[in-house]
Amino acid sequence: MREDLVSGNPFPDISLPEHAGKELSLRQIARQQPLVLLFVRGWWCPKEQIRLAKLVDAQDELQREYGRIAVATVDEPYVNGAFRAGIGADFPFLSDEERRIADELDLLELTDELHRPFLPYTFVLDSNLVIRNIWCGFWYWGNPTIEELRLALRDITRAEQPTYDPQRVWAAGGAAPPDAGIEGEVVWIRENSWGQELWRGVHEGEVPEVGDELGRSVVDGRPWVVREIERKNGRVGIHLSKEGKSSADPHEVGHHITVPR
Repeated sequence: MREDLVSGNPFPDISLPEHAGKELSLRQIARQQPLVLLFVRGWWCPKEQIRLAKLVDAQDELQREYGRIAVATVDEPYVNGAFRAGIGADFPFLSDEERRIADELDLLELTDELHRPFLPYTFVLDSNLVIRNIWCGFWYWGNPTIEELRLALRDITRAEQPTYDPQRVWAAGGAAPPDAGIEGEVVWIRENSWGQELWRGVHEGEVPEVGDELGRSVVDGRPWVVREIERKNGRVGIHLSKEGKSSADPHEVGHHITVPR
């Protein structure tokens, strides 16, 4: 494994074709959320079939709490698509058929001269694609359990989101300062109508003006509007709240929840 792939360093924003052939980068997949990234030998390995089947069993839980999952193999996209469909995965499978990324990151399993697959590594990356956890599953027991992945994602959420302890934040003034939680020079802070913080993330691009719209809620279609710009200790906080009336029926589910198998 390349020497810079250690906890605390950013993971390269690699880009590969997914199972349908569309080129995707890790940043596009993660969408500013923690990412569980697996390098997988391939469909033919019985150990990897078990490893991924267990991940699929937990995919609703991991992705429901805003986590993301991605798998990379050396198989072609067509094979990845069949493998993905066969195990019921709803996360992208990336194809490094030419071993370009495997060579670049020094992640090839050299003992398998027939398939030349990835070593079965698992990385957990935070919302900034910084490496937080690494496991090598050359021996199957080296792979993380679902509970270890759950705890790794919990640690990231605890570090990034001041509202991991929401009542403390709300009692202290509604929203935590801009320099709390997730690392970033400029962060957006989504709040309810009373100014109580919900969650935050890193803002990309120019700092907006008060009154600007920064996206719309996927739940009720209302716009997130800049209510205040706060500066503290060299950090900028963009306070956002929803405006207007919801166009959604409150009796309808707007979170795209799926039912686990």
